[in-house]
Amino acid sequence: MKIPKVLRIFIHLMLGLCLIAFLTLSALDAMAQTARPPMPGQQAPFTGAQTTNPPATTAPRPQMPVPDSVVEQAKDQNEGNFGPLVRPITAGQIQEVWDYAKPEDGVYEPDMCANCTYRIRTRERMPTLIELPLGERILGIDRGIKAGWLIQQREHNRIVVQPKGFGYDTSLIVRGESGQVYPFYLRAEGVNSQNIPDLFVKINGTVQIDDEMAVPVSAHTDTNLVQNKYEKNTSKVPNMDLPASDKGKDAIDGLVNTNPGTPDEDYVAEAKFDPNALRGWGQYKLYGDKELEPVTVFRDDYFTYIRFGDKWKDLELPTAYVVVDEFDELVNTRVQGQTFIVESTQKLITLKSGFKYMCIEFVGGA
Repeated sequence: MKIPKVLRIFIHLMLGLCLIAFLTLSALDAMAQTARPPMPGQQAPFTGAQTTNPPATTAPRPQMPVPDSVVEQAKDQNEGNFGPLVRPITAGQIQEVWDYAKPEDGVYEPDMCANCTYRIRTRERMPTLIELPLGERILGIDRGIKAGWLIQQREHNRIVVQPKGFGYDTSLIVRGESGQVYPFYLRAEGVNSQNIPDLFVKINGTVQIDDEMAVPVSAHTDTNLVQNKYEKNTSKVPNMDLPASDKGKDAIDGLVNTNPGTPDEDYVAEAKFDPNALRGWGQYKLYGDKELEPVTVFRDDYFTYIRFGDKWKDLELPTAYVVVDEFDELVNTRVQGQTFIVESTQKLITLKSGFKYMCIEFVGGA
């Protein structure tokens, strides 16, 4: 049977289209088998069953190019060259105001007061030491802000304050076991400040805790002479219990002929000296520096008598203070012969000479 020419052309056309479709599908399948690897951060397309170990014939994924800077740095580090480390402290930060400072500059000694704030100027990278009054013990510390400040307690009555920067301020509240509250205002200044900072702040005064004196052990204190109720070191109290007869004779010999009563020109009522009223030998406890240690202490109805023995000729006479309403009050003193007379019979008397001190506490009866 002879196929018409038109039908033969149609059949050839259809066969050609099928061949083109087959070749196109084959090419697409081959491209899918050699797809490019996923970029970093992309997931590979799911192509069916996944295998844990790919066939050995699988070509490795191409790696991202390494920057030249990384290559150069790795070479330097391999040779031990890790580059310079820039630190925040640089030269040119000396505070020139110290070139003209006096020896006493940088020391601030305010008197203790109940209704005042102690204002302190600090400087970055410089610590400031705060010393509370004699006899005080720190019960607690409350600070305004913790960031930017280093605040630490030193001993029982000292605090170290150091700013970590400059240009800011804060407050510091210190509570003492005596019941006193010490409010501080702290200001942090920089190296270019025209003000000299306070490196040592000493609050002058004396407080009592439970009617006993708690004396701080400082660099100026002979610890062999300190009797502190918190240290229970009672065996180190100077010997003051010699026979009263010997002490009485020594005292009378030095006082009777010089009449240590109230001077005639004194405005207070005249106090007559009565040797029979002398008493108190062996009834005083001493706390403080050996240089101010007396040989004996006694009293009568009006005055306290202090004798320093052989050290009298070399002694720089101290000033005397008594505690009144929890504050140190200066009291009149005078010299009669070789006897240092304090015109008071308060239970606690403090002698001060420079940084040295001696606390004399009467522990006897009336």
